[in-house]
Amino acid sequence: MQYQVVYRDISPADKKLAEAHVKKLVERFERLTKKFDPDLTLLRIVVEGLEKKKQFYVHLTLSLPQAVLSARGEHKRLKTAFKIARERLEKELARHVSELRGEHIYKRHQHYVREMAKAMPELAVDKRADLKEHFRDRLRPLLRDLYRMARREILFHQLTGELPPGYIDPGDVVDEAVLWAYEHYDEIVSSGDLALALHKKVLEIIKREIERLKREGHRAIPIEETVPLTDVRYKLKEDIESPFYDYEQLRWEDVLPAGEVVEPEEALSAEELTNLIMRELSRVPQEKRQAFVWHVLDGLSIPEIAKLQGRDEEEVKRDIEEVRRYIRERWQALAAKPKDIEEETESAAAA
Repeated sequence: MQYQVVYRDISPADKKLAEAHVKKLVERFERLTKKFDPDLTLLRIVVEGLEKKKQFYVHLTLSLPQAVLSARGEHKRLKTAFKIARERLEKELARHVSELRGEHIYKRHQHYVREMAKAMPELAVDKRADLKEHFRDRLRPLLRDLYRMARREILFHQLTGELPPGYIDPGDVVDEAVLWAYEHYDEIVSSGDLALALHKKVLEIIKREIERLKREGHRAIPIEETVPLTDVRYKLKEDIESPFYDYEQLRWEDVLPAGEVVEPEEALSAEELTNLIMRELSRVPQEKRQAFVWHVLDGLSIPEIAKLQGRDEEEVKRDIEEVRRYIRERWQALAAKPKDIEEETESAAAA
């Protein structure tokens, strides 16, 4: 990230103090904008003394490849003026990143649905010619989104204790769904929605395995009040060489589209932060959690989710907003006590 600083009408002593704040500010926004092209990212900082008001004015402008964000802070204390401007710009950046990610996820899902629909005539030819391997090879490269959904769903059931860690490989689940699609292709064609049919089948396979374990006397792993972020329940049995494999890392902005840049993640690795978010979502009732996750992380529309779950669209909307409120409350609670998360992680590692 590039940056420029302009000082106006401030004393040498105040300028020296401002330079220390500028250094921290630049370091912080370099971290927050690391996903953007550094050659196209510019932070302009204007620090001005307002003699008549006996105040300091800090104006921040952040130029990104697709937007220009700005914020200002004004206060009699220089440190506070910087703080106000920084917090406002962080919120603007978080909102922008959320909008970009939401648009990207929606487009990715639409592309997935289009590619599945486009593949159906060729899949039909493979089916009529009894070319099972051709069918599988044609369909499998399109299914990374389905794998991601299956992976997440299995993890949730591991965190709730319904599945033992490493019991199911999400790649095997997707492969079974592909085989099912081959065997029942005529039924799927009549419905006209291959993506939806495969989604439903993956859920059925996971549910079937859970029911099988119950019949065999499986006892769910006791769920503590807080599952350590390094717990084995966050681990999956999966083949990283699989054509489906796609490891997903989450940030708070991913589940709070209108959220804010948060502090706790600075004490966590990317993997621990992902585990923390998955843990909080696992505490939500399954149907509500699925509606929220499919909409926010997978880009499914409200009508698509309602169709998948056999529910009313308004009910789905209410559930998504309810889960969003819960996640926001949990973020606020955790953001207020970042040391608790850090201590939890350290104690788990020591154990």
